[in-house]
Amino acid sequence: MTCIDSEIPFEIPENWAWSRLSSFTEIVMGSSPKGEDICADSSFTEFHQGKIYFSNQYINFSMQYTKNISKLASKNSVLLCVRAPVGEVNITNRDICIGRGLSSILPLDDIDSIFLFYWLKPFKKEFTNKSTGSTFSAITSDIVKNILLPVPPLNEQNKITKTITDMFDYLERIEASLN
Repeated sequence: MTCIDSEIPFEIPENWAWSRLSSFTEIVMGSSPKGEDICADSSFTEFHQGKIYFSNQYINFSMQYTKNISKLASKNSVLLCVRAPVGEVNITNRDICIGRGLSSILPLDDIDSIFLFYWLKPFKKEFTNKSTGSTFSAITSDIVKNILLPVPPLNEQNKITKTITDMFDYLERIEASLN
């Protein structure tokens, strides 16, 4: 056991827990397939290298596919950019192959993927601060695995996620009424 008291930045409710990301998720760091395995044939597995097809929440379809899966991001995984730009997040609603620019974070146990998506968004600055590289910034698997997060029980995750999605829906209605 290692004491993490010095790492805890603030108090959390008694029924929450400080946990390393790797303790409640399955993390897969991307690895690019060989160039000759990349194609435009949609009968193969969809391939993503970075955030180019990221949207507000769910990743859009790419037109790149691979004949040879190097690393798979399972459906409902949160995708994290681990190379410039570090810290961007999205969710995949299908199995995809991921290259070196991405990490797949699949929630386990009582963790909701939409909750995890919203929970990781504010950590972009922390990921960026921990990145290294002279040509482009990148973070290692150790940085991803060891990020310390406050984790509420599932019922509170659901309340938090509902509040966030309700607020975004409200903002979209306001924006639509202005146009």
